[in-house]
Amino acid sequence: MPRVRTTKALAKRIDLQYFTHRDLFRKWRLWLSVSLPVIAITWVVISRSSGSENMYSQGSLSSAHAVLTKNCQVCHVRSSNFRAHVPDTACLGCHDAPVHSQWQTFTPACSSCHVEHLGRARLAETADIGCTQCHADLQTKQGAPPIDSHAGNFDSHHPEFAALRDGRRDPGTVNLNHFAHLQPTIRGPRGPVQMVCDDCHRPTNSQQPWPYSVAEIQPASQQPVDVGVADTQQRKRRSIAAGAGAYMTRIRYVNQCAACHTLQYDSLILQPAPHDQPQVVHSFIMNKYRDYIQAHPEALRIPAQAIDQGAAVEFAPEALRPTRTDPTQVANSPPEWVQLRTQAAEELLWSKNCKRCHASTEHEGAGLPQSVKAIIPPRWLPRSEFDHEAHRMLACLSCHTQIPNSHKTSDINIPSIALCRQCHKQGGSSQLAAEGRCFECHSYHDWRKERRITGIMEMAQPKTSNPGQQP
Repeated sequence: MPRVRTTKALAKRIDLQYFTHRDLFRKWRLWLSVSLPVIAITWVVISRSSGSENMYSQGSLSSAHAVLTKNCQVCHVRSSNFRAHVPDTACLGCHDAPVHSQWQTFTPACSSCHVEHLGRARLAETADIGCTQCHADLQTKQGAPPIDSHAGNFDSHHPEFAALRDGRRDPGTVNLNHFAHLQPTIRGPRGPVQMVCDDCHRPTNSQQPWPYSVAEIQPASQQPVDVGVADTQQRKRRSIAAGAGAYMTRIRYVNQCAACHTLQYDSLILQPAPHDQPQVVHSFIMNKYRDYIQAHPEALRIPAQAIDQGAAVEFAPEALRPTRTDPTQVANSPPEWVQLRTQAAEELLWSKNCKRCHASTEHEGAGLPQSVKAIIPPRWLPRSEFDHEAHRMLACLSCHTQIPNSHKTSDINIPSIALCRQCHKQGGSSQLAAEGRCFECHSYHDWRKERRITGIMEMAQPKTSNPGQQP
């Protein structure tokens, strides 16, 4: 007869006291449930008693802020809800940064661009979104933006450099022909020379002498001079090595031109005229002639025509422009001789020597000419940063490819953005290329306008066992 299984019979086989039996798994679960909270509470108590706040840290600080690793309270300000966030005032306490633009529609929080506790990363390496959130479709509080209102990815959505847009021309007022200066037959101070870019263009940290700075005979005004960095060449960024070699030294006649383009005006006077204002040149010439006629009274019989002999070293005598002075006129007195010679010398300088490089040196009547102010732009990309020193491994003509065929001063011979994109990519090292994100060339803050602040952090004094003991 088969056995009949009922629910009641099966229920009698269940041990209703199973939970009172301690198996291995249940023992471990009990011990972990008790020990882990105890360990956590003990760790918190010990950490708090020692003054350490490492347990709250998400990671190590950047190199710039590593000194604050044990001083969290300098940046983290505790609020009423126990949370210690980092307000902008904590950043501005040490970095009194200037406003980005008076027309910006909003000011982002410092921490939205500069994220800490990510290791030794440079805080200036901000994500492009910090820039493109405005510049992808730039709006201002008032008026139209002074720059292109649609700028984004450097690889494809960055506009051409402003200096090269719309057929713009070099605003410089000093005549210069790069093509002529690079010819192998150009006449130097001691014969033909082959000039190279480095003869005139060098970073501002260069200490080497200029090869064409010293003329054969110089007045004091033509001695080589140290040229400081122009205001427009000052770094806007404090986050990078602001070496003096970022931009090129400004062009100065006494440094780059004096040896070849001497201002010789008379074979009787060995010293060339100074490269200065017409009034200074006029006084210099008259004083030289007064001294000469006093020392050489016999020169009174020399006609004004003789002034052309040996004058203007870089021009052949037959190429000199005829002066308005009567070349056969002979003076009757030393003052008249000085006046005639000065007039002839100045006509030569104004119409030939000076006019070769400067505009509007001609004049009518007896008045001195008023030359157009000499302007040579010291910087072509004023809204971005460029470092020649970082690019020193490149040949000059590999970037400035138009220079050998540039005949006009109005030519703008800087490289285009297409050439820069050959090396700089948006992905940087991940694309086996140089960095191409916004921060590489642009900065939100103009640190030239930074306001000085008074330090707020105090250093703990070292403890000594014997106060009177000498270290």
